Amino acid sequence: MLGLLQRDSRIVDFLMEDISGYTDEQVGGAMRGVHEQCRTVLDRYLKLTPVIDGVEGTYTKLDSGVEKRTKLIGNVPANGKAPGGLLRHKGWRAEKIDLPKTSTSEDLTIVAPAEIEIE
Repeated sequence: MLGLLQRDSRIVDFLMEDISGYTDEQVGGAMRGVHEQCRTVLDRYLKLTPVIDGVEGTYTKLDSGVEKRTKLIGNVPANGKAPGGLLRHKGWRAEKIDLPKTSTSEDLTIVAPAEIEIE
């Protein structure tokens, strides 16, 4: 997935670059295109749905069986269980994954190959 995001949006290049010398406007302008391209990649290869489809900031009851899909934060009881709390983040779940096939000889540690232009 990271290789696809790098290939189509250069996200790793952006994240690895030292942006401390750029203004917020420059970073924001550059990020708009990266954001759009990353979202296109996610939409193409994944169907993402919220773990809890609720309104963030509202009280949410914790039903049994959600322990593996949720993370309790804040003043968590010592037993690690609570009847509910404020939904701070809906979470994301990959409902469907449709990644391209890779060959068995492909080195999956290479996120993006080096590029050499021949003149």
